[in-house]
Amino acid sequence: MKIFLDTNIILDLILERAGYEDSVVLFQMQDDGKLELFVSILTMVNVSYIYKKTVGEAMAAANLKYLSALVRVLPMDGEQLQQALMMDGRDFEDAMQAVCAAEAECDYIVTRNDRDFRLRAGAAKKYRIPEVTTPAGFLARI
Repeated sequence: MKIFLDTNIILDLILERAGYEDSVVLFQMQDDGKLELFVSILTMVNVSYIYKKTVGEAMAAANLKYLSALVRVLPMDGEQLQQALMMDGRDFEDAMQAVCAAEAECDYIVTRNDRDFRLRAGAAKKYRIPEVTTPAGFLARI
C-alpha cells in the first residue's frame, strides 16, 4: 500500500508535535513491510525551511538526509503544476501535493488538514486523487 504523507505529518514527527505518535506508527508499519511512505520534493523543501528555524541549519540538514532515506521523495514538474492550477480547491499547495500523490498512484494521502484537500479535478486531467485521511483515521481503517 502506498501512503503519501503531507508536510504536516513530517513536521509532527520531527518536532514531536501533538499526535506525532500516529506518525511513528506509520513509519513502523513501513519497517514491517506493510506499506510504503511517499512525500513530495515540496514537502522536503517546506520541512527544511521550518525545521532549520527550530534546530539550526546543520542539524536540520543531517536529519533531512536521514528522513529522505526513510521515504520515497517524489519529483514535481511543470505538468503537475499546470494540472494543480486547474483544480478547484482551497489550497494550491495541497492541490500540488494531491497531483503528485495521484501521479505516483498512492492509495491514501495522510494529513492533519484534510479540509484543504477537498479538490475537484475541474478542467484538469482526470486524476484519481487518493483518499484523504488523518493519521488516526488511516490507522483505524487498517
